[in-house]
Amino acid sequence: MNVMKFLVPAFVAWFFFSTASQGQAIEFPVLKGYKAVSDYPVYTPDDLWDYINGAADAYLALGFEDLHINEYVKGKNKIKAEAYRFLSDAEAFGIYSLERSPGYEFITTGVQGYVEEGVLNFYKGEYYIKLMTHSKSKKVNDSMRALGDKIAEIIPGTSEFPELLGAFPAEGLLKNEETYLLDGVLGHDYLRGAFRATYETGGDRFYIYIFNFKSAEEAAAIAGKLTETPVSSAADEAEKYVITDGFNGVLYAARKGNRLIIISGLDANKTAVAERYLNMVLSR
Repeated sequence: MNVMKFLVPAFVAWFFFSTASQGQAIEFPVLKGYKAVSDYPVYTPDDLWDYINGAADAYLALGFEDLHINEYVKGKNKIKAEAYRFLSDAEAFGIYSLERSPGYEFITTGVQGYVEEGVLNFYKGEYYIKLMTHSKSKKVNDSMRALGDKIAEIIPGTSEFPELLGAFPAEGLLKNEETYLLDGVLGHDYLRGAFRATYETGGDRFYIYIFNFKSAEEAAAIAGKLTETPVSSAADEAEKYVITDGFNGVLYAARKGNRLIIISGLDANKTAVAERYLNMVLSR
C-alpha cells in the first residue's frame, strides 16, 4: 500500500421497554374502527430468518434487536404493522435508508418516511416501522397513514436525522442517498460505523464516509491501519492522506480529533477535488 501524507491546516398510547433478552413488550396504538390482532411471536436475531428469509442478512448486519408485529382488521381489510428495533437511531436510519429510493414520495412521519400504494415505511429513534395493506381502498390507505402518525407520535426520540449527517457538504450531494454502514466499511473489518453520502460534481461521482470515534486515540489507530503508517493522535492540524488501497484503488482521507473522513471513487489526479471536499467536511 502506497501512502502520501500532506498536512493542511391528543392521543395517548405507550411503548413498554425491557431488554431484548427478556422479550421486549410493545403496545401498539388503537386504530378507530379496527380490531387489533397480535398472533405473531416476537422475532429476535436468532429467528428473523423465519419471517423475512434472505432479507434478514441486511437487518442483522445493522444491529437488529427485535421485531413486534400487529394486525388491524376491519371486515376483509387488514393493515399490518411491523416494528423493527435496532441498536440505535444510526442503525435504524441505516436499514431505512437501504430500502428507500430517491424517487419515492417522502413524508414527514417520524424523522422521514415514504408511501406507495399499500405501503408506508418510516424511521424514528431506534425503530424502523413498516405498514402495509393489500387493500386499494383510499379509506384503508388513509387509515394506514393515520396509524403511521400515531405510532410515530409515541416512539421515543427526536424527529431529526442523526447529527453527523449535517457534516456532509450540500454541494453536489445526491439527496436521499445517504446511508449508514455498521461493519466492513470499504471492505475493511476494522472500519465500522460510517455515514456515507454520494456526490456528483464536474463529471465525477464519488462517496464520502464520515466516522466519529470515541476518542482521538482510536481515530488515530484506525487511520494508522488504513495508511499502514504510524499516526499520532496529538496533531492539532488535520492530517490528510492519499492511499492506494487493495480493495478500492485510490482513497483520500483526513483525520482530526476523533473524526475520520474517507473519499472513494476519485482518480489519483483528483487531489484538488478531494482536498476541497475534505476541507468542507472538516470545517463543519
